[in-house]
Amino acid sequence: MNLFFRFLRVFLPAFFSGKRTPLLDVHVIRSAVWIGDQDPMGHMTNSRYSSFTDLGIMNFMGRTGTLKVFRKQGWIPIIQHESLTFHRMMKFPQKFELRTQMVGWDGSYICFRHEFHSKGKLIAESRMVARLVGRKRARVTADMALEALGQPMASPPLGQRYMDAINDLRSKAEETAAAK
Repeated sequence: MNLFFRFLRVFLPAFFSGKRTPLLDVHVIRSAVWIGDQDPMGHMTNSRYSSFTDLGIMNFMGRTGTLKVFRKQGWIPIIQHESLTFHRMMKFPQKFELRTQMVGWDGSYICFRHEFHSKGKLIAESRMVARLVGRKRARVTADMALEALGQPMASPPLGQRYMDAINDLRSKAEETAAAK
């Protein structure tokens, strides 16, 4: 992992804090652009944003307790889709916040929003769609996950961009199944 020390700084307190946060809360990571985060153009490289969204997911899983439950069940989260929109660039040594929130779910798909903020401005945002895979590639629905967490609830409404991504993933899965 190219953010190993940041991972330890984020994940260890999240996982071992003992205090669990609600699933739909906004989970925040504070960091700064390091010299090694920059590309030759002098701003944070595009791939680093995706690496930070991975940290955001790990922070979410540690703080909500989902990691322990998913590991016990043998479920593995898989990112199926991520779309990044960049509004501004960040440079060394700029400080920023990453805000991660689970925004809803549909069937097997769980949707997240990540927002990068610096100096009160939105820098970039990510829309992410993930799913859980069980042992022997068993299908795991969001409702099964919520039930295992002891928090069954209905999904908040998902925006059109999330639904478009989910429908695209479903059609590709059907094409792959038909080709076998």
